[in-house]
Amino acid sequence: MMKCNKCGVSFTGDLDRCPLCQAELTGEADPSPFPRNGVRKSGAIALRVLAFATGVCLLVMLFLGQLIPLPWDIVLTVCVALAVNYLFVRNILTHSPDFLRVVVRYFLVLLGIAAVWFVVSQNLIITTFVIPSICLVALVFDTVLIAVFKGTFVSGYAKYLLFDVLLGLTPLVLVALNLTTWNVLAYASALTASVFLLALLVFTRKQLLAEMRKLFSA
Repeated sequence: MMKCNKCGVSFTGDLDRCPLCQAELTGEADPSPFPRNGVRKSGAIALRVLAFATGVCLLVMLFLGQLIPLPWDIVLTVCVALAVNYLFVRNILTHSPDFLRVVVRYFLVLLGIAAVWFVVSQNLIITTFVIPSICLVALVFDTVLIAVFKGTFVSGYAKYLLFDVLLGLTPLVLVALNLTTWNVLAYASALTASVFLLALLVFTRKQLLAEMRKLFSA
């Protein structure tokens, strides 16, 4: 066991310093009787990436607001929505025991709400900015989850990933129906969905095909 000479406490596991006083431990390390919590560690990585991705999206939105330029109320609304989205998803990652399934479904619910909002209001801002942005964020977050959890995520959530690819292509339908006033986000969503599908087929083909066989068998 590793022992802290200052506190007089012994510890198991792979530790270099005392958790109590941060002094260096002496002795030989023994394996911990408890398995490492891989889900918690992966969740912590996902939290950091979520914070980074949200910050990047905020910077891009502010940059686009000056470049195009966009009305300040649209920029402010999107920034507030990104902040609220970060807090909500962060809460899911922190507290939900099956946060992966909740997060994947969360973006689908957002798209459903946006679609209903457009049907009710007929506001082209929703089809031009809101829906393509949700598709882009969902695809980016799927990429993050695959990078963190690798093949495990593909095996467990393949149907959601493929559904997100289809949703990423739907802004092209909005463009074809003349429901957008600015097509850049729609094309960016379609391009991201295409690249994402290509990456799935190239790097996770075995897991994806195995999951598809399970899904469509019987």
